[in-house]
Amino acid sequence: MVDYDELGARQEWVPHLMYFHPRNVELKSVSTNEYGIRKTVGAKDESPTALLIGSSAVFGVGATSDATTIPSRLNKLTKLNWLNFGGRAFNSTQEVLLVQLANIKKVAGPLVMLSGVNNLTRALMPGGYSSMYGAFFQQSLFEKQMAVAAVGNRELSRMLFAGVRAKFGLAKKTTAAQSRSSKAYSYAAMLSVFERDCEYLQMVAKNTGTTSSFVLQPFAPWLNKTLTTEEKQLFALLDQEAESFSQVLNELAEYRDQYTKDLHAICSKVGVKYLNLNDAPELQQPDWLFADRVHLTDSGYDAVARLLVRDLAL
Repeated sequence: MVDYDELGARQEWVPHLMYFHPRNVELKSVSTNEYGIRKTVGAKDESPTALLIGSSAVFGVGATSDATTIPSRLNKLTKLNWLNFGGRAFNSTQEVLLVQLANIKKVAGPLVMLSGVNNLTRALMPGGYSSMYGAFFQQSLFEKQMAVAAVGNRELSRMLFAGVRAKFGLAKKTTAAQSRSSKAYSYAAMLSVFERDCEYLQMVAKNTGTTSSFVLQPFAPWLNKTLTTEEKQLFALLDQEAESFSQVLNELAEYRDQYTKDLHAICSKVGVKYLNLNDAPELQQPDWLFADRVHLTDSGYDAVARLLVRDLAL
């Protein structure tokens, strides 16, 4: 995890994607190519190319090497040549944008998006949400920097004064009703954006004569899993560092059933195959599968790869 922390500290702001992994990194646990895309192991250049698309779980945070990520495990378990199209802290729009920007010419294998938690988490967090543009992590940092660059000294002073008022509780209070209304809008807008992203994925699949699937990634609080001693210790340490995230965790739990139902309906409407790994008994065993609530250990990533092969007939 030290390697992944270092990688995160060196992230680069790039066009369209907003931010991405640094290029040409060679660390003990993780390496990236000249574009910042994580390298896979076991490539079979003569085989049809397939894409595993998603956020940090696809990227493989927690894996002890490039060889133990899901795409590399799929290279070993299937006859396809899998590429790692995972982006840390990405939403579904950034995930499909990465596919578009990479412009892989020969994708004859399936397109599989393993994602979902980031979309919902960001929709429940404070900050603007657009039904067209969605919202992304570190959005407030980006907006503040752009505002500072674009305004004069007088307007900057106003912004700073407004920040002081908010810090000391002098700003206008948001009522509970307003908060619920805002989250309801963000949730609906998020689903609309997700549907658009699935439509794009399905369009690419049809144009290349292959299939598309959406897989709701395993999320520890959504699994009926007995946590191991290691998982309990790791989760407790993380909770000490991010006490304010407990409210978001509670809301994620509350939205689970409705969210999975809505995602399934959208995938059915668009024609994308749907799979919810949180229902998999194999991930509910008392084995050490999670490095944190959303990222897996080598054993966890191997279990997910095997489930994808079986349930998606890869």
